[in-house]
Amino acid sequence: MSQAQEVLESAVKNQPKLCRTRWGGCFRGCFIAVLVLALLFWWFCLHTTPLRVSKETTYVLGPLTSDGKRIDYFLAMEERYYPPEMKTDDNGYRLIVRACGDMVKREESRQDLKTGKWVEVKGDPEPYRLQVYEKLGLDPNEKPTLKKIESPYARGYLYPLDKERQITEEEEEQELKYRKAMFWTFNDFPMLEQWLEENTAGLDLLGVAVRKPAFRIPCTRENENAPIFESWLHLEEVQMVREWARALQARANYRLGIGDIDGATYDIVTIHHIARHAGKQGTLTCGLVGIAIEGMARAIGIGSNPEFPPTKEQIEHLIAELDALPPRWTIKECLESERLFGLAACQDMYWGNLPGHIVEPFPYFRHLLPNMTWTLDINIALARINNVYDTFLIPIATGEEKTLEDLRDLCTLSGNPYNPLPLLSKKSRSHRIMDSLMSLLIPSIQAAREAWQRMECVENMQRLTLALLLYEKEHGSLPEGDWRAALKTADGRRQTAADFRCPSHRLTEGETNYAMIGDVPNGVDLPNRILIAEVMQPQKLGEGEGRIPFRKAAFEQNSGDLGSYHPGGINIGLRNGSVRFISKTTKPSVLQSLLDGTATELP
Repeated sequence: MSQAQEVLESAVKNQPKLCRTRWGGCFRGCFIAVLVLALLFWWFCLHTTPLRVSKETTYVLGPLTSDGKRIDYFLAMEERYYPPEMKTDDNGYRLIVRACGDMVKREESRQDLKTGKWVEVKGDPEPYRLQVYEKLGLDPNEKPTLKKIESPYARGYLYPLDKERQITEEEEEQELKYRKAMFWTFNDFPMLEQWLEENTAGLDLLGVAVRKPAFRIPCTRENENAPIFESWLHLEEVQMVREWARALQARANYRLGIGDIDGATYDIVTIHHIARHAGKQGTLTCGLVGIAIEGMARAIGIGSNPEFPPTKEQIEHLIAELDALPPRWTIKECLESERLFGLAACQDMYWGNLPGHIVEPFPYFRHLLPNMTWTLDINIALARINNVYDTFLIPIATGEEKTLEDLRDLCTLSGNPYNPLPLLSKKSRSHRIMDSLMSLLIPSIQAAREAWQRMECVENMQRLTLALLLYEKEHGSLPEGDWRAALKTADGRRQTAADFRCPSHRLTEGETNYAMIGDVPNGVDLPNRILIAEVMQPQKLGEGEGRIPFRKAAFEQNSGDLGSYHPGGINIGLRNGSVRFISKTTKPSVLQSLLDGTATELP
């Protein structure tokens, strides 16, 4: 009995120990499994990988920042886009800075993201001024000899500039009149005599400077960690070149008013040079600014003042000057620079390096953005940017059409956006986030391509418009019959089949969408009458006379009359030698006055 009791007591005594051993083994096994899973999750989902410098990822191989962890894209873009003439007088901007000083004030308007209001932000310009002088090879202590160039809008020449005072209806009407004027004199706007006197020397120097081989505006930054948005894309510089173009446009219109056709031609061509240089400053934004400035130049007609019509020699001189312009930067070249800008911006965000005006209203960004290293793999993100540029954006920009399926392939979320499992993988997560972001660029790239194509259309139409005016000077009247054949016969060097084709229009070989406005009443032929316009229905070159009656011309897509594939309107060539874009929302009465020649001003 005692022996049996001993066995029982021993079993009872040892039972908890056995249970503890069994459960202890389970705990150890579970702990090891969880640890392995955690390590796997960290490696595949949260592991921070160092930047891999390669053509596939960073696109450029250097230079690196001082800590050796990132590409210094600011210096890389300087190496790529600064010309060898940077520190010589063959850089036209160097002449401007030497005479007028650093043109950038380091003042800009920023929107307060909390209140939605725009506020003026002023920085200390001195460090940036010194950088400009150093990069241009100039002495920063040299005093400017000329005042900075201003447009008539800059300091309120048209009316007193006072932010505390409301603009009167009379002053607003005066400015509107100035904006619509194709030419003017001091009798029209006596207050602009002071403006012209103060800016003539600067505009003359600008005309010389932009005809130099290079015209490069230096970029500046606070330090090597300054976000690319603040260091390479200075919107104040963009506004500066616009102001120059507006100032030259004003002087060209004044010269037309007093009959100085040669002087007006010089200013028109100067604006074209500014446009070509502005487009080469290194971003897509700058390219679009160049396109816009070129549109300003082509909207000035040397035949605007009927009291002083241009001679045959003056028309030929303008044509020769336009033919001799340096080529504008292509959209592909702009996108290549935009690629570097995008890679730099992605790198900035990855390391939480955002512009101050975005971070300041939302301080939590400073804590959130460093965690991007857990969210994305920087190498996957950069490689995806390069892949999208090569596969989609550059082909789309250069005219290669993509199918809907091709575009869907760009965004992996289109497969099953509600499946969260792939988001557990850092690789898959990186692909999805970058594809979604990059897909947003497609509409903007398509819009940019259209801007380039519309400007090529404007260039074609001005070439034809000036050729018609030249034909009129040589023969005493505009061509009868097929005007297109007459121009090709008169001067085959200037007019080719490509000159009759709008790049945006869906045309086949031998077709054109440019038509002359015919059957205009006798005796009504003012400079602001439409001479040629875009039509919706293509016409065959060599068939018919290529005209549409002015009484039937209207904005109707299927009427065979005015229309284009440009969003919102058409390009028109006027008898004054200019080309303008006219909106589809133009009132029928205004359009009719432009067609029959009774218009006294342009819309």
